[in-house]
Amino acid sequence: MNRYPPYQPLHPPTGPAAMILPSVILGPLGLLALGGGQEAMRSSVLLGSLYCAGGLLIFSFLAFCLALHIRAQRVWDWHVRTGRMPYFRKNGFWKGAGLGSIVGLAVVIAAAWFGLKYAEHPVYGPVATMAFYGAWLYGVFLIGVLALVTGWVKRAWDRTALPSA
Repeated sequence: MNRYPPYQPLHPPTGPAAMILPSVILGPLGLLALGGGQEAMRSSVLLGSLYCAGGLLIFSFLAFCLALHIRAQRVWDWHVRTGRMPYFRKNGFWKGAGLGSIVGLAVVIAAAWFGLKYAEHPVYGPVATMAFYGAWLYGVFLIGVLALVTGWVKRAWDRTALPSA
């Protein structure tokens, strides 16, 4: 009796049509954040920019998910054409987490430096003080979240890459 190694069964990916529901739910939320940010910029530019950044983050998440769907379709097409099983790169999460932690550490150091340098400035004083306090209060949290998110993004990107010939 032949005993073949147990492979995970491959199912075709859902494709870009699966992005309809997330786009219907998150699209208006992103537009609301962008519109609210533009309205809030009349009174506070900093708060309006924060709202607009949230809207742009939502739209960039949707664009990233669409790119993953398209790349998964390309991997499925490669599998159907060649008949081979795709293999995935190793250590993608850890490479992304390392990059995310370096970027997070750079942001925290830049915010702390900005707070130290411009704390007495007449225009930037309150913002610099908030940046300094934010760097010390939320710096470790920011580094950890950026490391996790970047690690997951790198892993997902590697999982949808076409294997080399």
